[in-house]
Amino acid sequence: MPQTAMPILDIFASVTDPRHSSKVQHPLPDLLTVAVCGVLVGADTFEEIELWAQEKLPWLRQYLSLPNGVPSHDTSPGSSV
Repeated sequence: MPQTAMPILDIFASVTDPRHSSKVQHPLPDLLTVAVCGVLVGADTFEEIELWAQEKLPWLRQYLSLPNGVPSHDTSPGSSV
């Protein structure tokens, strides 16, 4: 029986965020989704992921909250622990 595809954002929503909540500017599911999508379209560095996300911000906002815009290239899931 074929399985229904699960949206990537739903998969990342179940990941436990180890960061201190008072220091978080970007929701972890948004951060991970931007990173994975950037890599899937050919970005090889964090800088390239950020540039791609800036160019695609209107499209990304259809699916992600991105309350503080695109995460900077030096943002990492563990940087605010």
